[in-house]
Amino acid sequence: SGRQRGAMFPGLDQLDFVVVSLPLVALLDFEWFQSWFTLEVILVVVVLTPVLHVTTNMIAYELGLKNEPW
Repeated sequence: SGRQRGAMFPGLDQLDFVVVSLPLVALLDFEWFQSWFTLEVILVVVVLTPVLHVTTNMIAYELGLKNEPW
């Protein structure tokens, strides 16, 4: 792939969490999942998770809490 382990890959790095966690929650309690996670909510989660993750990492880096901004 040509990418070093731990190298920044903004946006896509966080989607694995969403891609695994949403179906897992649906498997564990489909009724609850269906009542809370409408298509609109799922789309917001898929869009906002990478944005929030990158933003909080950048803030933590600027505050000196992280060695890398990703």
